[in-house]
Amino acid sequence: DGFEQTDKDGLRGNINRVEKSTSTFYVSLRPKGFKSKDTESLSEQSNETSRKVSENKDLPTKKKREEKSISSSENFFQHRCKRLALTDIHAVYRRRYQLKQIALEVYDAYNNGTFIAFTDKPQSEEVLHFLLSTASSNSNLSSVPGTSSSYDKFMKALRSKITSNWVHGKMTNFDFLMHLNSFAGRSYNDLTQYPVFPWVLADYESDEIDLSNPLVYRDLSKPMGALGAARAEQFRERYDSLATHFFNKDDPPPFHYGTHYSCAAYVLNYLFRLEPFSRLALSLQGGKFDLPDRLFHDVGASWRSASRDNLQDVRELIPEFFYLPEFLENNNSFDLGTKQDGRTVHHVTLPTWAKGDPRRFVRINRQALESEHVSKNLHKWIDLVFGYKQRGREAAVSLNTFVHLTYDGAVDIDSVADPVQRDSIIAQIQNFGQTPSKLERRPFPARSAWLYSKAGKPVDFNALPYLEPLTPPLCIVGLPSKVVLRVAMHETCKVGMTGQLDSACGDMCLSKGQLVGVGKTC
Repeated sequence: DGFEQTDKDGLRGNINRVEKSTSTFYVSLRPKGFKSKDTESLSEQSNETSRKVSENKDLPTKKKREEKSISSSENFFQHRCKRLALTDIHAVYRRRYQLKQIALEVYDAYNNGTFIAFTDKPQSEEVLHFLLSTASSNSNLSSVPGTSSSYDKFMKALRSKITSNWVHGKMTNFDFLMHLNSFAGRSYNDLTQYPVFPWVLADYESDEIDLSNPLVYRDLSKPMGALGAARAEQFRERYDSLATHFFNKDDPPPFHYGTHYSCAAYVLNYLFRLEPFSRLALSLQGGKFDLPDRLFHDVGASWRSASRDNLQDVRELIPEFFYLPEFLENNNSFDLGTKQDGRTVHHVTLPTWAKGDPRRFVRINRQALESEHVSKNLHKWIDLVFGYKQRGREAAVSLNTFVHLTYDGAVDIDSVADPVQRDSIIAQIQNFGQTPSKLERRPFPARSAWLYSKAGKPVDFNALPYLEPLTPPLCIVGLPSKVVLRVAMHETCKVGMTGQLDSACGDMCLSKGQLVGVGKTC
């Protein structure tokens, strides 16, 4: 650990100690207890403090010499080796890196993922073969023979099983989308291929929101660029214009969108208030945060930009919108500047119906994701992102085509002889988005669990172990009108979160040996 060998000399190469590269970013902090004001001027912020954030770049000041001398000490050597016991390996997945199938992601028994990019595909396949042939009993690959074809069959069968569980209500919408992202090569360990989730709500203006009203939801059958009629027509005209000049296969094919719905910059723009994403965002922007007007500061404004107002913005969401309220708060007190209209950028501005509470916003957003309406229509969005409408004629008809360099297999980087052109292609792939791998050539099946309650069929209580608890608690995903509890009393009662009467599930009653609850917020 902390050493590396010169590659070109093989086993006889010189062994050198690797010094950890360090850098320092300086950012301004707001005083403790700072509250954002719409009309606050820059002069009122003169008492702000300053703090340094260490990362990967030295500054040409006296501090530079101090940092450099510290980084040369015995305690600042970088460990480039990571040891993982074979007995701890629980799962391994093929992954893409720069749109090439040369990477693997290994998960241990504690669900810690390690993303490894190899020089070429034969190397990654050799390691995959070794891991399959030595899989321990606690691995989900223990029954897979150590061959590539057997691995492919296993993953196909696993995807089919997970899809079936979701269709029959044994898995939440959130979990199913996470599985699809994983099957399609998306990973938390690669910002360029971060898991992608849909905008599910379209109402960010109302004082209250009724999740039983279909009008508050986004049309999941259309990509973001097709939601606003006027903007969609402009995208359609762009595609038709490019198509008229597309004569041979060597020319770039026509596209609707010059940007993408997911890229590293979008992920960091959502998460820059949290470490380590704040450091990564600083590194991306050359040591400072982006301009205040371009930072993610208002959920409603971001929705309007991505769905209607901005021709360069068709971004979707990330999983954190459905489980991590902390990313909406500037708890690190970063000074994010003041917009041109005089408003300071601090905590993310939430919809009125969130009552200024990030946890309430995330809870309602998660409820919307698991709602009956989304459960009935989520497969249409999956077809656009992971399915048969991702590429080809169906994608063109659905206004769902992007720059060809975002697609898997669109270009062979290794065959590009010109180094300048090759670097340009890699930069495009790394910075401007990558489309997930295509999972299905046929339409995804619609979820049917929501039909059970309306059809009068009994609830499948065997599905409960597969479901994660939602808020309010005790609700069955796909069956928002029914609640299951162990019988403790026969009197009518209210059930909900402690201290939150407005989140009560409703009246409880005993019916045919089962305790059933009915409530409008359930």
